[in-house]
Amino acid sequence: MLAQFDDGVAALQQGDYAKALEAWQKDAEAGDPRSQYSMGYLYQFGLGVPHDLPKAKEWYEKAAAQNNADALYALGLLYEAGKVVPRDLAQAMSYYRKAADSGTQADAEYAVGRMILRGRGVARDPKEGVKWLRKAALHRQPAAQYMLGAAYEAGWGVTPDPVEALYWYSRSLDGDVVELQEQDMAFQPKIAIESLRRRLYPEEIRQVEARLKKDRSAEKKAIQKAVKAAPQPKEKPAPAQGFDGDLRLEGHVLLLQLHHVAVQGAAVP
Repeated sequence: MLAQFDDGVAALQQGDYAKALEAWQKDAEAGDPRSQYSMGYLYQFGLGVPHDLPKAKEWYEKAAAQNNADALYALGLLYEAGKVVPRDLAQAMSYYRKAADSGTQADAEYAVGRMILRGRGVARDPKEGVKWLRKAALHRQPAAQYMLGAAYEAGWGVTPDPVEALYWYSRSLDGDVVELQEQDMAFQPKIAIESLRRRLYPEEIRQVEARLKKDRSAEKKAIQKAVKAAPQPKEKPAPAQGFDGDLRLEGHVLLLQLHHVAVQGAAVP
């Protein structure tokens, strides 16, 4: 099943949705949770099949029943946005938490953090929210890194620390923040960084820059090592995405778009 699943990933990245469908459908029907999640993904966004959110939800539920973290996260998005199902923040939070508890879904960790920080579907608890934001931030989730920076700047659940805020705002630039900025104008790391740099002493800025250089170098080496160790599919290899080095579906930004629909208008505490 591994080679066939990876063939589907490669086909999706090449825009060959029919081939991706062919690679995943049989295994999905046989009960493979990754393929079931992938089928849901195709139906959700109408890739090679008609756009069909109810059918996407059915496939996500099959995969989620086997604790597939990506499917659990996708269901959380549907419930938070009120797509196909009535909007239910508590149910969304339940799915996010299950996905986050897997330790392999940084987007879900971020979702848990922001939900707790804002008191959406759960009691507001800034300290607990920041704990989850930190988990996601350490897994290179750019929105979590940005929000963690904001928490340190404003003192949400932590002692205000502009030096730490500058570090995390800067780390958020390592990820793909362009789409985040297009969907949510609150994500403006460059503006936040410029503001903090005007307030900090030169030595504090140098301290952050040295830490950034060290951490980015170590992270780059770790990623290169993970990529070399990853099994190669029969076709063009898919780039490793996500903090765990697993092959992930390219085009995940589409799920991010739904995520931003879900949180549109939610005020930052």
